[in-house]
Amino acid sequence: MKPLAEDKTPAFHPLLGVGELVAFDLETTGLRYKQEEITQIAGVRLGGVSMEIGDSFSTYVNPGKPIPPGIQQLTRVRDTDVASAPSPLEALTRFSEFVGDATLFGHDVYRFDFNFIRKHTKAEGLATRTVRFIDTMDVFEALWDDFFRLRNTLDDIAERLSAGLSSMRRHDAMSDAILLAHIFQRIQDNPDLQRVLGRIPVHEALLPAIPKDSESPSAPGAKIQAKRRFKYTAYSF
Repeated sequence: MKPLAEDKTPAFHPLLGVGELVAFDLETTGLRYKQEEITQIAGVRLGGVSMEIGDSFSTYVNPGKPIPPGIQQLTRVRDTDVASAPSPLEALTRFSEFVGDATLFGHDVYRFDFNFIRKHTKAEGLATRTVRFIDTMDVFEALWDDFFRLRNTLDDIAERLSAGLSSMRRHDAMSDAILLAHIFQRIQDNPDLQRVLGRIPVHEALLPAIPKDSESPSAPGAKIQAKRRFKYTAYSF
């Protein structure tokens, strides 16, 4: 997997030096980004030397189409939840405000989440800005030689790191973002991390520009929660 901007070498590596990071996740109406749409966005901010969990962002997103029954059952996002939610572009703009200058971190986001996001940042005349992101797939390909011979879902990675949260529901954008935050904290403590830093790319992508008249990163249906401590409980497999 290659960085989006191969000609740019970052002056720092976020895994060791970033001051602020946002672990994030999307839920969607399906897997095919050209035909499907976003239904939920969530992010959790980490900062400081020990990457402590800070404030969070969550919103339902109106996909402009019915959510298939199987997806409703998997994600528990119903048509009634998204009926009055912001459009994908509105929600992504508010998410961009929340992210600010932080580096993004997510699971398989290069191939999945950012394909959904790019559909909207390519809109004609839309003002955008560049953000950096790190993908779990790059991190663990570098850390674990057998990574692509094993299952590599978010649950599998959490189990291997003993980073799961038994009290959190999976396939919910906020729960998955919290799980990713704990996975990042475990990555920071990996004894092999410094050895493989040069093999982990930092990608670049676009988010909607932050409106100049913005006073708050909230929007109809979007929620910002102040800093809180999430109870850590390892999964029982």
